[in-house]
Amino acid sequence: MTAEDFPRPSDASAPVITQNVASIFAVFGLAASLSMGWMVARAGAGLPPLPFIRPPATTASAEPTALQLVATDLKFDSTELRLPGPGATTVQLRNAGLLDHDLTVEGTRLRLFAKPGQTADAPLKLDKPGTYVYFCSLPGHREAGMTGKLVVGDGAAAPTGATKTTAKATPAPAAAHASHASTATTQKEGNQPLPFTMEGDVKVFALTARAVQWEVLPGVFEEAWVYNDQLPGPVIRVTEGEAVRVDVTNALPEDTVIHFHGPRIPNAMDGVADVTQPAIKRGGRFSYAFTAEPAGTFVYHTHHNSASQEPKGLYGVLIVDPRPGSAEAQRDAQYARDYVQVVSEFGGYFTVNGKAFPATPVLEAKTGEKVRLRLINLGQALHPMHLHGHHFKIVGTDGYVVEGPPLVKDTVVVGPGERYDLEFVADNPGAWLFHCHILSHVANQGVEPGGMITVLKVS
Repeated sequence: MTAEDFPRPSDASAPVITQNVASIFAVFGLAASLSMGWMVARAGAGLPPLPFIRPPATTASAEPTALQLVATDLKFDSTELRLPGPGATTVQLRNAGLLDHDLTVEGTRLRLFAKPGQTADAPLKLDKPGTYVYFCSLPGHREAGMTGKLVVGDGAAAPTGATKTTAKATPAPAAAHASHASTATTQKEGNQPLPFTMEGDVKVFALTARAVQWEVLPGVFEEAWVYNDQLPGPVIRVTEGEAVRVDVTNALPEDTVIHFHGPRIPNAMDGVADVTQPAIKRGGRFSYAFTAEPAGTFVYHTHHNSASQEPKGLYGVLIVDPRPGSAEAQRDAQYARDYVQVVSEFGGYFTVNGKAFPATPVLEAKTGEKVRLRLINLGQALHPMHLHGHHFKIVGTDGYVVEGPPLVKDTVVVGPGERYDLEFVADNPGAWLFHCHILSHVANQGVEPGGMITVLKVS
């Protein structure tokens, strides 16, 4: 194909184009002349020229304010967020911890979920000013301190659907949270032996559940819901085969129950509200009766509104000693020391027996002594507990004797509700740590050392 194959315009078409272009320029020229003449005429009359009419300014739509929150283990990096006023915003949750976390804002439908190392975000529209509460809704996390407030505008109006909370944020004095606990507890240590009385051949114990202010560190008090003013509650210790009755009085601001976790008990005594019994009303009482069996390390705790009540401290230890003369009783006689250690999260702290290091109790032993340590997790997270300077044998699990050769370790991972009986010989003199090996769990509000640390002192 060559240039000859393309049609050429006829000679008659060229003048038409030229005339059209000329006409267009003529029109523009006439318009320009008229405009110039008009401005000259106005100037001659002493009038200003026509003002230049600017197009209306286009206002760029402002990006919605973004709210960012970082979650670590049982802690947000801020307990107060602010927005200048109602409107649209974007909320971002970054999980820099080792546990799953979410972010829920009361009175809204917002719920962000992020696994460790992940970030989640979503839009949030707030139609009115007010103070909104945000928190992690995973069991025990809010109660352990993962909560705060979102202040929109002046924060004066209450958001629809929002409920009251015991947020850890420090509000103005006039709006300070009124604690359920009016005074600090007189008890300083948990796991104290619970006295009993005898009614015939029945061993009778009394527990009262109420709110107190618990001293988790010297001078640091947090609201706790506890049994007999202790965190953990008192140790109930009985012998295998004994008839037991536990009389429970509810002095809490809401209903509750007690579940005995691990031993063999009648169904009616299992302590599950609306399943095996009605909840114990405020000011009410209930008696749990059972025969203590088998021998082992067990626990008791609330089983009503559990995700809120248990992390506040409603738990304790039940020890069933073996029958006198049994093989287990003979084995127990070898122990020079018998310690109980409950790990948990409370009030934003990682605790051992209700205290955070350095307030945790010291484990003492003399060189050559055989020690049993009853290790119990009544928190909501996994805790790999590591002993320095010694190895231990796992001789019991969840209240039952380990059959066959015992497992020898220096670290054991204990999950929520699990119990391990650890045995070791204190054959290495000195002060040795026993601590959770999740390193953020050995800090107090992010400051090391603290949290889930105890000291084994071998002299």
